[in-house]
Amino acid sequence: MKIIYFMLILSFFAFGDNYLKQGDNEYSNGNFDKAIEFYTKTISANPKNIKAYNSRGVSYYELKNYASAISDYTKALSLQPNNLGTIINRGVSYSRLGDYENASKDAKRACELGDCELLNMLKQSSIYIEH
Repeated sequence: MKIIYFMLILSFFAFGDNYLKQGDNEYSNGNFDKAIEFYTKTISANPKNIKAYNSRGVSYYELKNYASAISDYTKALSLQPNNLGTIINRGVSYSRLGDYENASKDAKRACELGDCELLNMLKQSSIYIEH
């Protein structure tokens, strides 16, 4: 019985990985809505899949749905707080919404982790908010 249960779990995660690949393919083809569907299926199969949250966030970003992108990036960061790419993605999304305070926080955090490009861009644009 334990073996059957283990096999069911493995197959469930395999579907999640397959959905992730399908989402990546749809994203590459510019089909962002379809990519979001597959990333959502990936997350349903494995709610701790950081790449799926980040990729879905990027897809939302491409559709200019910055609030949903931020939500996915925030979830990814709750699972992996020092993911530099996700911090930058969220900071850029905040800036697109005009939330320069949160964009500045993410930019500063990204700089502390070794990438100061967003911080410098916000400062050059005179929209960086010092904390």
